[in-house]
Amino acid sequence: MDTDESRVNGKQAELDELTYIISHDLQEPLRMIRNYIQLLDKKYGDKLGDDAKDYIKYALDGSTRLKQMMDDLLTYSRIGSSGVKEDLTSLEEVISGSRKMLRPKYPDDSYSLAYKLNGEDKIHADGNLLSRLFYNLMDNALKFNHEQKPEITLSSHHNDNDWIFSVQDNGIGIDKEYHGKIFRIFQKLHSPGEYHGSGIGLAICEKIAKLHHGKIWVESEKDKGTAFFIAIQKK
Repeated sequence: MDTDESRVNGKQAELDELTYIISHDLQEPLRMIRNYIQLLDKKYGDKLGDDAKDYIKYALDGSTRLKQMMDDLLTYSRIGSSGVKEDLTSLEEVISGSRKMLRPKYPDDSYSLAYKLNGEDKIHADGNLLSRLFYNLMDNALKFNHEQKPEITLSSHHNDNDWIFSVQDNGIGIDKEYHGKIFRIFQKLHSPGEYHGSGIGLAICEKIAKLHHGKIWVESEKDKGTAFFIAIQKK
């Protein structure tokens, strides 16, 4: 491993450790704050005016979003912490794992999925991490979609150096001005009331791609759907 790559990996490890400490250690004080707000509502709720009840509701909603953000930060920090198992991995199993993760929110019959696997059916990669990557992209495709039955197309091909995967949807699309920002942690393009989520899913996708010595990018226009591309170095 060259010096530059070692330095980058070292900084990433430091960031992951800091992220874990912050998100883990803040869980307990947040839990205490939430519990006391709920006790306040339970004990004095019938004596409070409408404004005070609204304030309690806003505080509980805010604490719920903050907990989700910290949970997602913990997930981000743990990605790759136990190493990357680059075994010979079936793409069919990767996609099956992603769909299994989606089912609690989106039953299989609630969307259309087509996939085109070009060439070999197996690659050297961490199957669990790839399933998480495709899950996040498919979750976004279904979340940011106003169609009666969303459509997702997965495809793959390879050249001499890389496997190239794509996840394409017929959703609301992304303005080009945001293409360089969406992979940042907590980068959200919509208000919490419009779409759920903390804005960390694409940051996780980018981290998984980089752990496989690869990259991820997007091609999209507003109201014209989105296509994410992932390049993973061949072994």
